[in-house]
Amino acid sequence: MRMIFTKLVRLVVVLFVVTFLSFWFIKLIGGNNDLVAKMIPFASIEEKERVREEIGLNKPFFVQYRNWIGNFVTGDLGQIYTGSGANVASVPVSETIVKRLPVSLELMLYAQLLALAIAIPLGVFTAYRAGSKFDRGSNMAAFGLLALPQFVVALLLATYVGAKWQLLPTQANVDPFPLSPADNWQYMLMPIISLALAQIAIYTRLLRSDMIATLQEDFITTAKAKGIPAKRVLFRHALRPSSLTLLTVAGLNVGALIGGAVVIERIFQVPGIGGLLAASILSQQYLLTQSLVVLIAIFYILLNFFVDILYSVLDPRIRHARAVA
Repeated sequence: MRMIFTKLVRLVVVLFVVTFLSFWFIKLIGGNNDLVAKMIPFASIEEKERVREEIGLNKPFFVQYRNWIGNFVTGDLGQIYTGSGANVASVPVSETIVKRLPVSLELMLYAQLLALAIAIPLGVFTAYRAGSKFDRGSNMAAFGLLALPQFVVALLLATYVGAKWQLLPTQANVDPFPLSPADNWQYMLMPIISLALAQIAIYTRLLRSDMIATLQEDFITTAKAKGIPAKRVLFRHALRPSSLTLLTVAGLNVGALIGGAVVIERIFQVPGIGGLLAASILSQQYLLTQSLVVLIAIFYILLNFFVDILYSVLDPRIRHARAVA
């Protein structure tokens, strides 16, 4: 409990620093006056002043931050302002994000599941057959996948699988959830593969390396001497202690998936958070950009917090060592 409490305190501190820096950076980019002028450049002077007052840009910086973080934790993420002259309209940022968030979560979740579903058995088998032709071939394929950027994979899939062979639609510019599961996969399969391929290579090589070291341990030799089948030794005795590095990297790679999703969603017109973030930057909707950056950072931090807690579940030695410390 003491360990969890300490981590929670650190988590709160990190979240505070992240939100403060995100808020500050947006101010550095635009400034109080320029911020509104860039969001609604064709609005009248009166409308710009009204928006400044509504957002609270006329108040001191720390008052602005206090009001913003207070609204943020209650779900009020601000407004997206559009229009010209005296016809300035606004749409709640939270409403826009709620529509897009499930799509991105689905994309990243399926990409991670696909990568792990392929990488875990492949990593275990290549470690078991280390030095074989299959192992060397898998390593070469992994290096090749790592050398291919995600956007290149996406463009190749869109060009050949989508446009040339017309096996799958090249644009997923629809809300996938009202569709049937088959149609959902049809639209999302190429974006999922584009995100997953590089992760498969990373996870396979990491697990292979750790599994080779684990298979040299005395308890594995003892299990083999007892006549336990090789499959059970690999997946029940060796996989669990070999999965700590994989778990860490899988958690950290959520950041890479989010970054990759920005490009992949633009290529395939997936209506997710990544595409929304890119669009908000291009259209200079800084309030939307600010909220998206903070939400992504919070998601990333919380995920790594839970990964750290899972360490103690997967390896009791970590829990005992912290308890002694």
